[in-house]
Parts: sequence; C-alpha cells; structure tokens
Amino acid sequence: MNRSPVSLAEPARGIGHNRSPEPLDPVVAVKSRLSVNHRDLVARFIDLELGCARVPDPIDGEEEAGLVTDFIAQCQTQLRKAEAAHKEEKAFFLQAGRVVDGFFKRRCEALSDALTLVIARLKAYRDRMTAAARAQHQSARRAAEEEARRSVAEAATHRAEAERLARAANSAEERRRAAEELALAEAAIERADAWAREAASILEPVRIQGDYGATAYVTRSWTFEVIDLARVPRVYLSLDTEAVRTAITKKGMRDIPGLKIFQSEILRVRGNV
Repeated sequence: MNRSPVSLAEPARGIGHNRSPEPLDPVVAVKSRLSVNHRDLVARFIDLELGCARVPDPIDGEEEAGLVTDFIAQCQTQLRKAEAAHKEEKAFFLQAGRVVDGFFKRRCEALSDALTLVIARLKAYRDRMTAAARAQHQSARRAAEEEARRSVAEAATHRAEAERLARAANSAEERRRAAEELALAEAAIERADAWAREAASILEPVRIQGDYGATAYVTRSWTFEVIDLARVPRVYLSLDTEAVRTAITKKGMRDIPGLKIFQSEILRVRGNV
C-alpha cells in the first residue's frame, strides 16, 4: 500500500471553521492519522483475532484441519502486511530522527571542540594558581614549624626558671615571680600548639568562582597506559581495562609490571543550576 509522506501539520482551515487555534499535539496527530489511514488493517486484525477464538479445540477431522491451515495462512499474510505498513510509516520518523540528531550533533560537536581549547586555558591558569598556592603554603608551613620550635624552647626556658625560683623561694615576691614564669611557660606551650596546628594544615584545592555562581574545579582519578606488553602479568594479558582499573582504584595497586599508573586531572565546571 503506497501512501503519501507523513505530515503532522493540520489541514488548511476553510471559511467558518470552528477548530481550536492551538496546534495539534504531535502524538495525538500521529495516532489519529494511523487510525484513519489503516482503518481496514485494524478491522482485519479484529476479525482474525475473533477467528482465533473460534478455532475448535481440539481440531477433529481433516476438513477442520484444512480450514485452520488456510486460516493460519491468512493470519500470517495479515502480519506481513502490518509489518510492511509499519516499516513504511516509521521510515519518515527514522529519517526525521536522523535529521534532528544531525542538526544538534553538528552544533554540539563544533562547540565542544571549541570549548576544549577554552577549558585547557582555564586548566593552565588553575595549575599556575595551584603552584603559587602550594609554594606559599609550604613557606607558611616552614615558618609555622620554626615558630612552634621557638615557642617550645621559650616554654622550656620559662618552666626551668619557674622551677628554680620555686625551689629557692624564701618570700612572697619570689613565689610570685615563679608563678609568673610558669604562666609564661604555659602561654608559650599554647602558642607552640597553635603554630603546630598551622604547620599541619592541609592546602585546600584551588577553585575558581565565576561572577554568576559557576565553579571550576579539578577531579583526579587513577588511570594507566601500557608501556611494555611483554612484562604485563598473565592475568592482565587480555588487557581487560575494567580488571586493571579495578586493581588500581579498588585494590590500590600502584605498581604493575609493564604498566604506567598515574593520576589524571580533569577540569570540571559546575553551574549554579
């Protein structure tokens, strides 16, 4: 059955029409078109389905068997007609789907290719900021460690003086001075603890904040590449990527002969929606 190409557009409206000005829902339009154009096909399906219910059970006799054979052939012919009609009807939508895919794919691929260079530039800037922050953090950590050592030494000096004064105290004034030295030692210990915490602080990852809520950050993951296939253990000779990845990420393996295992960084951007 040859039919004209499928059209989902509404037919032209004549004078005095009373149809709604809103466009038809495409799903409703397709269902309506199929129901109208294949009315005879549907009616034949219903007749054959009812005929299946009338087939004797059991089949008794050669005449009945012959009639059922003819009936099965009719049902099979109907199924082939329906399959052909189905293919013909769907051809338009398959072609339209490819057009839609191509329309968006071309533009998405072009923008993605252009965006790759932009992301690389932002990643390079973030790497520079990370290197500067790391250098500053290391310098601050060394200074904090030095201050912590100085405070510990200061605390030891004050404590030793407090103990000396306490042993030799013969007056209230000497006992007061011993108490002051002990308080100075305790204060120095508190400063040493604070500097030690500062020295042990962890450098926070560098994040880039946009003016409208977007955030750029880096994620890290362990990956690998084959360096010498001959040295790869037998269990990995099939180069089962998932098996190797499981060994690296879940089992924490960092040394597999023939493989270079390393962390890769990917810059990601999260919007405010």
